[in-house]
Amino acid sequence: MENKNYDSILNECIDKTEKLTISDKKPNKGTGSEGSNKIKTNKGTGAGGSNTNKNGLPYEKITELKNEYTIIDSKKHYKKIKFNNSDKEFIIVKQSGLFKYMENKINKDIVKAHGCKNPDECFIDELDKRIFIIEKKFQQTGGSVCEKIQTSNFKIWQYSRTFCHKYKIIFCYCLSNWFKENCKAEIEYLKFNKVPVFWGSDENYKKDIVKFILNFEKNQKTEENDIRVENSDIIV
Repeated sequence: MENKNYDSILNECIDKTEKLTISDKKPNKGTGSEGSNKIKTNKGTGAGGSNTNKNGLPYEKITELKNEYTIIDSKKHYKKIKFNNSDKEFIIVKQSGLFKYMENKINKDIVKAHGCKNPDECFIDELDKRIFIIEKKFQQTGGSVCEKIQTSNFKIWQYSRTFCHKYKIIFCYCLSNWFKENCKAEIEYLKFNKVPVFWGSDENYKKDIVKFILNFEKNQKTEENDIRVENSDIIV
C-alpha cells in the first residue's frame, strides 16, 4: 500500500462505499411497471450535497497525522501528543472535541457560526497560545466546493473572538489535487492572505505540515524581518 499515492487509495475507498450505497432502492409511488421499478442512486463520485460526507470521510482518515506523533496522555475529548523528534507538547482535538476542550475558554456571548464548529484536525499549542486548524476538502468533479475555500479569513476572525482573542488562530487547508486546476483564483487568494495550502496526495504531505507547525514561530520571525526590509528606506 505504501507504493500507492493517496489519491488512488482514496478512490478505492470511495468505490467501495458507493457499492454499498447504490443498492438502496425505493419504489416510486406512481402506478405502472415503469414507476415501480425506478431505483434511487447517488449522483456519483465527486458530487456535492449528500455525497460530501461520504467522499470527505476517507480523505480525512487518509490524511490524518497520527503516524507523525506519540500520544502521551489521552482523555475523553482530546489527546496530549508530541510530534516525532520533538519535545514540544500539543493538544490534538477533532470535530466537536475543540469546543469541548475549550469549554472554559469560550466567550459565551459569541454566536456560533456555520462552518466554525467541527474542524477536521486541530492542534493546540498551550505554551505559545496557538491553535492550528486543518480543514480538509476532497473533490473530483465540479460543484460549489470552490466557494468553501474562500472563507478562511472569516473563520480566523470567528475563532479568534470565540476564544476571547487569547489564542492565535492558524488556519490551513489540506486539499485534493482537483483544486489545483479548478480553483486557481481561490488558491491565489489564499496565498495572498498567507493561508497555508497543503496537498493531501503529496508524498511528503504529513511531514511538511508537521514541519510547518513546529517551525511556525521561526517562520513568522523570518517573514516579519523580510517585511521590515521591504518597507525600510535605504539611505546610501
